[in-house]
Amino acid sequence: MTTARRGGRRRSRRWFLGALGASAGAAGLTAIGACGDSASGGPPAALSSPTPTVAPTQPGEPEPTPTRPPPSGRHGGTLRYTALVSSDGRFDPHLTRSTTVLSQQALIYSRLIAYESQVEGRLEPDLALGLPEQPDELTYTFHLNPEARWHEQAPLFNRVVTANDVALSIERQRQGDTSFPRKARWSQIESVEALDERTLTVRTAVPFAGTLDRFASPEGFVVPPELEGGFGSNRQIGSGPFRWLEWSEGAFASTVRNPAWHGPEGGPFLDGVSAVQPRTADEVEADFRAKKLDAAVVGFGPARELKSRLPELREARSALAQFYGMRFLSALPPYDDERLRNAITTALDRRAMLDRFFDGAGTINPWVSAAMTRWSLPQAELQQRPGYRPGSGGREADVAEARLALESYLESKELPDPLELLVEDDVEESLGMGSLIRDQLEATLGLNVTITPVPIQALGQRLSEGQAPWAVGSDDGWIELDDWLFPHFHSEGTRNSFALRDDDLDALIADQRAEMSPDRRQAIGYDVQRRLLDLNVGANFVSEDVVTLFWPYVQAFPVDAGDAYQDRFARTWIDRAHPSYV
Repeated sequence: MTTARRGGRRRSRRWFLGALGASAGAAGLTAIGACGDSASGGPPAALSSPTPTVAPTQPGEPEPTPTRPPPSGRHGGTLRYTALVSSDGRFDPHLTRSTTVLSQQALIYSRLIAYESQVEGRLEPDLALGLPEQPDELTYTFHLNPEARWHEQAPLFNRVVTANDVALSIERQRQGDTSFPRKARWSQIESVEALDERTLTVRTAVPFAGTLDRFASPEGFVVPPELEGGFGSNRQIGSGPFRWLEWSEGAFASTVRNPAWHGPEGGPFLDGVSAVQPRTADEVEADFRAKKLDAAVVGFGPARELKSRLPELREARSALAQFYGMRFLSALPPYDDERLRNAITTALDRRAMLDRFFDGAGTINPWVSAAMTRWSLPQAELQQRPGYRPGSGGREADVAEARLALESYLESKELPDPLELLVEDDVEESLGMGSLIRDQLEATLGLNVTITPVPIQALGQRLSEGQAPWAVGSDDGWIELDDWLFPHFHSEGTRNSFALRDDDLDALIADQRAEMSPDRRQAIGYDVQRRLLDLNVGANFVSEDVVTLFWPYVQAFPVDAGDAYQDRFARTWIDRAHPSYV
């Protein structure tokens, strides 16, 4: 692993990517069927290639339709920003588990609707002319934008996107085999029907509050039927704001403007977007100085260092849904006893984790990460709970309560010695997470814990097979409330590696699925999180706040709580009249 050193401090080669760096090579502890990145992310290739250039307009390529506003001063320029460029070897948008691949594909492929804001849950049209008509709680009718066309590339050649294309794209996953990792997310859909070229009706079997999210999430990417089996690292054809240009594993990924895009405001404004994976901290700084980089997503500490040397850079700070957490297999001794789970979870110092992992720049979470403000249990209430109380007095109360819980357990049961803690190896190497937990539990409870680092894919396999009694690592985080709850904690959940069976919790989770009122659904979501904090089968400890640094000439750089929504680069533009643009 290549490292960068400043002031004698060792950092991962991925330090500049903040929380993405510690876990982007992994799909997280909930990887089974999830959309996280399963690539191992070995040392990146040298960035010796020249700056990717924008491909010229193809002969015969149509100009933007005359109904659109003429190009403004916002048009032009290629934006380069830091990102991981590591794949899992699969470039089919419906088959890849790699968030880094999906993030790049979000520039290429359209969805029926899209997230304007993940944190606030605001949706906007994409392929559809507007949000769907809903004559009842089971029916969703979409009307497609007649200007939506596939890219001007063989074999599509600017063909109109039809309702049948959308239906086939959904059915491909819904009716597909288990190789489609997001197949289960369409399980609530009963039928998909193209009524005519521009009208699509989708029906659910029962009322399901998370339906719209399915069309706006990565599984909602609409792919052309002509490309079946023909996706590759250099072959992607969609109907989105940009066209795929090149993917160089471990180095860069480039796209160019789609001049026939159906979106609003005369966008996209950029000639292209290039994601660049630097090798070192020094390279990031050097590329900023040479204007080879326009923006970089970094952790709080690295951002502070870069800003001290390049004070002209602007910044935008955002909380992430991704998190670092813990799981117990609640059906297996000794973790089948709630007293031991409570003792361990309450004794752990989350604020010390924030300080050690992220220089204090982050949030402490209930189960739903605090970044997801619509659904996360309010911090004011969370800070009244054991394990979350602030200040030295709160910490003392937490430790005292943890010791009482352990004493109660030891009165009737014997504790294995040592306790084995499985740790995602990338997280242990980058953050020392397992070692911190071991040291805290020895200091507070006198527990003897041994640390076993495990590669993420092997850890995911052990979780799915019930062979990971106690594990810590990274998790993706989600937007839709049901994605935080049903798969992981309902008795029928496909990712319930906790082996949790709780009738009261099942009833609450089912209620939030069927509740169409956002306010009432939020209240049920709070009740679920309270119950989870009581059971302590798992914990979402902390999430990082990351900083996007960018030159002042960069306008409307998209920041939000998660990846695979980079289509919002369609609104980004470069102000070439700004003094910083030289």
